[in-house]
Amino acid sequence: MFYEFLHRHTPCVVDGNEDVVILSRETKATTVMGKEYVYNGVFSSESLVNRGSLVQAEDRFLVLTLRKTVDQDKYCSLVKTNAVVEVQRYQQAYDANDNPVGDAEFTSVAADVVCSALYVTAQLRQQEPGLLPSTVFTLQLQTTVDVRDPQDSSLSAPDRIVMGGKTYQVDVVDRIKYPNLLHVQLSEDRR
Repeated sequence: MFYEFLHRHTPCVVDGNEDVVILSRETKATTVMGKEYVYNGVFSSESLVNRGSLVQAEDRFLVLTLRKTVDQDKYCSLVKTNAVVEVQRYQQAYDANDNPVGDAEFTSVAADVVCSALYVTAQLRQQEPGLLPSTVFTLQLQTTVDVRDPQDSSLSAPDRIVMGGKTYQVDVVDRIKYPNLLHVQLSEDRR
């Protein structure tokens, strides 16, 4: 089927590799979020696309789901990215002799991270009961991004995310909700 629609092929880059995709909007969407940010993509059976891949065409997308068609083409649900964030971690700097230098502070561990951000509304809280009462944003980002769960014993303070010049505290890092993607819950930064 993929090759029967050559006229609809759009050049793209999947995780740094040249590829082509047939893109279409999700037709069953009933919300603005669904109509604007959710897409379907069909890739050839030879494509390297996988769940969690970053696809760059005219816009950038994260692959949420992937299933094979009867022709073995790869049919995906994609979410358009809408944010670029920075991950910061509270760390102590050390000299060559492992002596602490200055005070511990938040330093960048990942910059220019492309992700999908969603503002948490009352309606979203009804649809996703697992949200914490303090959550103001959720992010979907690739598992290659070094953002740690606040329960990580190696952290002295939860990681924080800088988005739009404002800082948010990482409260939850869910590695299960979307295969090969992180679902992160953010609250207002308390520091």
